[in-house]
Amino acid sequence: MADALSILGPFRFRVDPARAAAFAREIGADEASVPLSYPAIWIADPRLFDQVRDYCAAADVVPVHESQSFSFSGALRAGAEYDVTVALRREDTPPRLILDATVASADGAPVAKSETMLRLVPRAGFGGQS
Repeated sequence: MADALSILGPFRFRVDPARAAAFAREIGADEASVPLSYPAIWIADPRLFDQVRDYCAAADVVPVHESQSFSFSGALRAGAEYDVTVALRREDTPPRLILDATVASADGAPVAKSETMLRLVPRAGFGGQS
């Protein structure tokens, strides 16, 4: 495992009930509970993803979503607030940027962990004519 490039957060996020229900509908899940993959939308928040975008711009690469996994020690609750901290790390072979996120309840109790792998593809050749 590579060393962390940086630690981001913690950032406070709220499970918006309407957004969670819409997300559940989009993925074909039960709207009565918050989908396990719901924290994926928090990674797209500018407070987190701007750091990824800036790193990729400096490295002249494009991040391509490769995989994402989640593990939970408790359920997410609609309307509840959570603190999310993300460690960014880099792997060279193959080139990847990995986001290791931890989710804690507002009182600090661990709730979930996730790993998001982004394959780093050289920008050269993207958008060009073949």
